[in-house]
Amino acid sequence: MANDPFTSLQTPAPTFSEQQAIAMLRDRYGIEAALAPLASERDQNFLVTASDGSKYVLKFANASESAAITDFQIRGLLHVARAGTDFQVPRVIATNDGELMFEVESDSGSAHRVRLLSWLDGVPLRHAQGVGSMARQTGACLARLGIALRGFEHPASDYPLLWDIRNAASLEALLPHVNDEELRKLCEQRLERFRDVVAPRLDSLRSQVIHNDMNPSNVLVDSSDVNRLTGVIDFGDMVFSRLVNDAAVGAAYFCGAEEDPFGEVVKFLGADLILTRHLTTVMITHWRASMYPDNADYILRSEPRARQMLSFVAGMSIDQTVGRFLAACRPQGTQEEAT
Repeated sequence: MANDPFTSLQTPAPTFSEQQAIAMLRDRYGIEAALAPLASERDQNFLVTASDGSKYVLKFANASESAAITDFQIRGLLHVARAGTDFQVPRVIATNDGELMFEVESDSGSAHRVRLLSWLDGVPLRHAQGVGSMARQTGACLARLGIALRGFEHPASDYPLLWDIRNAASLEALLPHVNDEELRKLCEQRLERFRDVVAPRLDSLRSQVIHNDMNPSNVLVDSSDVNRLTGVIDFGDMVFSRLVNDAAVGAAYFCGAEEDPFGEVVKFLGADLILTRHLTTVMITHWRASMYPDNADYILRSEPRARQMLSFVAGMSIDQTVGRFLAACRPQGTQEEAT
């Protein structure tokens, strides 16, 4: 297993043809289907519509992803399913031979792990009206998912992942890829605070396997009732890390564009770690967009919000920022001043 967290984001996504994928579905699962490509950061995914109307997601893992990490993701989904939740997560579909994944070789000779997951109906929260009003529900859902993952162990869970907030200090190598000088300075300031203040405190906090990507594209709501959360998808950034990081990642996506960008975030929570997630988003997306310009629109989709929040907080004192979050943590009606 590679120890370099940059590797998986530098390796191009697989490029299997639809014809190859259709043949694998037929041979391995006995499924006759039509396919449609799905956007992905580093893997290759297809929406599978079977002849009987059933839908699935066929996933070809990036060549840099080891069999152990793919197995970790599969076992995580199985663990959550056994634990039980009031929302759905994808089911892992076994092959005709009972395998949960299998390995194929690309035309270039690289090995890729393949798996089939159930398709969850629903609308991604990102595309639903009233995203901000779902902050509290999404935070509660993430807490329940954390409880479901509690106690899950796997030998590959503590692998080096650049999207893991614990690895934020290593992002310094990506600073040259942020061409905007003002934005680069904001990133430098946030990196310095992470190294000096945040990182030394992280090691003492509770750790477990976390979802690590609770963004509005991975949260599903009912198509007929967008105020009802129905599912969570994309466990590809799941990792053993600090539990608080999961809350920080999720809260980062509820930073709004209104006069008070923290308005909905305080319903979710996070402070310094939320800003570290925004830092991570800016630096990784600028770096990857320079490597894969054809996919830049997808890669940079969350960058504007991250840029906005780094700029907004730059004009506040750390006491002001932390005070907002401490105030949100107090029970309603408490008059004690945040310190």
